[in-house]
Amino acid sequence: MPRSITDLPNDDRTNGWSALAGPRQPRPSLQGDLDVDWVIVGAGYAGLAAARQLALQQPDATIAVVEAGVVGENASGRNSGFAIDLPHSSSPSDAAVEKGRSVIRVNRFAVDALDRLVAEHGIACDWNKRGRYHVAVTDDVAAQSLAPYARNLDAWGESYEYLERAALRDRLGTDYYAAAVYTPGTHLLNPAALVRGLADSLPSQVQLFERSPVIETEFKGASPYVRTAKGSIRARKLILAVNAFSQSFGVYGERQVPVLLFASLTHPLSDAQIASLGSDVTWGVTPAHGVAGSTLRLTQDRRLMIRQGFEYSPSLNTNEERRAKARAMNLELLRRRFPQLGEIQLEHFWMGWLAVSQNHAPAFGPIGENAFAASCCNGSGIVRHTAAGMLIADLALGRDNPLIDDFLVEGTANYIPPRPLRDIGVGLTLAWDMWRGRAEQ
Repeated sequence: MPRSITDLPNDDRTNGWSALAGPRQPRPSLQGDLDVDWVIVGAGYAGLAAARQLALQQPDATIAVVEAGVVGENASGRNSGFAIDLPHSSSPSDAAVEKGRSVIRVNRFAVDALDRLVAEHGIACDWNKRGRYHVAVTDDVAAQSLAPYARNLDAWGESYEYLERAALRDRLGTDYYAAAVYTPGTHLLNPAALVRGLADSLPSQVQLFERSPVIETEFKGASPYVRTAKGSIRARKLILAVNAFSQSFGVYGERQVPVLLFASLTHPLSDAQIASLGSDVTWGVTPAHGVAGSTLRLTQDRRLMIRQGFEYSPSLNTNEERRAKARAMNLELLRRRFPQLGEIQLEHFWMGWLAVSQNHAPAFGPIGENAFAASCCNGSGIVRHTAAGMLIADLALGRDNPLIDDFLVEGTANYIPPRPLRDIGVGLTLAWDMWRGRAEQ
């Protein structure tokens, strides 16, 4: 039976990354009815990677991608701009070490693919291999999270530096952090510019339709289809790649939790302000406490970026009061870390959603006879969703790819109770984690 889609993306149109990337002409919206070999819903990292992989494996296939909004304004263009090659795992067990090796294989497969595409198509997205500082504000979290993570890095044979407060002050210009593990393999980038470039360099056999929200779907049966306000697409096979919005399609609603985060970019820092910072000309920081901590960057154009606020968002919506509080908190947290900068101001503020699962596994696999879905990046969207798109395409094609087993090393996202029990459980869990980690803000 067809399903009507009523909960559509409602982005706030203030994404700082796309503002910095400059103007772009969106592709036309879907008009009329099409019959194709493949239809992909969602033009983020997963959807675009799936389209490219299908075109590579089936050069004569007809492929359509439908995007509800404008490429770069969706969640893919709103993250913090880290392409991370390593897992976040901090468990020192033998099992965790072996699983970590699988994650590294998948992550580097995706990073290498992106690296080639950026070079091949000249995608101007500030793609820069600068590494990553994984930081703890307090000594307790450094001992609980960073020390086990360093032991894992030793077991994996990965290079890293364990840095304490004075060394971080020299490099970053702040003594706010007790310690960090620095690893060199992460690329930093403008995520909106990257996803735009990936969309605008798709193979010619791929038709991309923007501003075409799907309002009806049918995933069951031999010929899945999607319908928009002004057209429809029927296909031999379908791939759903809309991450947190999968629940609007009746998919993975009881296997993933939508989370809302808020981010800001400052005005460019002055020469004097830059001189008061550390020796690194650009850097990226991720928090060891993922719920309470803050992600920060110093960008190539000398702005500070901060993302903070791990908030359960079952309705995939928020309000202006909550946005105003989050913006004020972003500014306050920047000022705590860099008091020497004086009266810094925010030029851009935005929000975005990601999806997490209780067991930190992806939601991935068939959802119908000829329909497949990839979702739930668990906070590592650029790399994990790029991999997910390529691998869900291979799964749909029936290709034997050993990286699928690596990608599913944690299994698939497990079942969580339905609402309202879910709201109570998730709300209490996040509140407790936030309270315990309050010193990491």
